[in-house]
Amino acid sequence: MRIFAKEVWGLLLLLSTFCCSAQKAAQPQNPTSAVLKAFQTHDIVMIGEIHWDKLEWQWLDALVSDPRFADHVDDIVMEIGNSLYQKSVDRYVAGDPISTEDVQRAWRNTLGLGPPSPIYSELYRRVREVNMKRHGKHQIRILCGDPYIDWDKIETGEDIGPFLGHRDQWYAQVVKDEVIAKHHHALLIAGSNHFFREPTRPFLIERALQQTGAKTFVILAGTNAIGGYDDLDHRFDEWPVPSIATTHGNWVGDLPVLPVVTGGTATNYSPLELKDAADALLYLGPRDQQRGVHAPRAEVDETAYGKELMRRMSLLHFAPYIAEAHSDQQELPLFLRPAARKGSFSFPIPPGMDTPMPPRPPSE
Repeated sequence: MRIFAKEVWGLLLLLSTFCCSAQKAAQPQNPTSAVLKAFQTHDIVMIGEIHWDKLEWQWLDALVSDPRFADHVDDIVMEIGNSLYQKSVDRYVAGDPISTEDVQRAWRNTLGLGPPSPIYSELYRRVREVNMKRHGKHQIRILCGDPYIDWDKIETGEDIGPFLGHRDQWYAQVVKDEVIAKHHHALLIAGSNHFFREPTRPFLIERALQQTGAKTFVILAGTNAIGGYDDLDHRFDEWPVPSIATTHGNWVGDLPVLPVVTGGTATNYSPLELKDAADALLYLGPRDQQRGVHAPRAEVDETAYGKELMRRMSLLHFAPYIAEAHSDQQELPLFLRPAARKGSFSFPIPPGMDTPMPPRPPSE
C-alpha cells in the first residue's frame, strides 16, 4: 500500500510538471493573422514600436498591404505625424495630387528632434497606394497623433514645453475624437514607452481610451534580449521572424519588459514583466540582426532642413548629433553595446511642460 501511494504521488508530480509546462508553452503566430484576429474582439490595436527598426517596418508595410487589413481597419494613428498638417495628409493618402514638400511636413516637423527615418514616409506612401487601388471601397485614413506645433513660430525652449508636456494627452485626444467617437477600428503606432502599462505612470494613453469604453489590445515589439546586453534567450531561436505571441500563461509573459524592447541596452532594470505591460509580443528576431534605417546624410548636411533641425535642438540645449553622430551609412546595427555609444542622448526637460498648449490652429 505504501509503494502504491509513492507511485500515485510520483504520477501526480509528473502530471503537475506536464500541466505547468503546457501552461508555460508559448505559441508564436503569424503576426498579420494575429493582428487581424485581435480586431475581431477589440476596437483598437496598439503597436509599441522600436524606432527605425527595418524588420518591424517591413512587416507593417506588408500588414497594411494585405487586403484584409483595409477591410477591417479604418484608421492608422501615427506618433510620427504632426496634427497641424492633417489636411495635407488626408489629401495625400486619398491619392489627391499634392507636392512632396507639403505632405512631408507631417513627419519632418514632429517633436522628435532628429531627422525621421524614411521608413515612416514609406508607410504613408504605402497607404496612399493601397487606397488608390480600392476605388469605391472603404479607404484607410492616417491620423497624425503628435501635437500641432508650428516650428516656424517657436523661438525658445519654453515655447516647446507645453507641446512636449501634453504629447500623450494629445495623442489620446486624437483617438477619442477621430476614432472612438466615430465607432472606428484603428491601428495605433508609437514608441513602446507611450503604450506599455506601468502602474506608476500618471498618464497612460491606453487608460484614457479605456475610460471611454474602447476595447484595446497592446502589442510591444521586441527581440531575444532578456537582461543585460549579453543575456539572450535561446528559446526564441526556432521562432518564425516576425511572429506574435500572447504574454499570458507562458514564459514570454514572465520576461522583464525593458530588456526585451530595448535590446538589452536599458539602464533601468525595472521588475515589470511583459504579461503586466502588454497583451502580446511582436518578436522581430535576434537582437543582433536588427538594423536601423536612418535618413541619408544628403538630406540634412548643409541643407535648410538640417540647419532647422540644429536650431530646434539648440533651443532645448540638446547635444548636436546630426554632424557628430549621423553616419554615412543609411543602415546600421540598431542596438549597440552600451559602452560603444558616443555622445550624450539625455533629453533636457524644458520649462513650461505644465502649461496648457495654445489653441489649435486650422489644419494645413
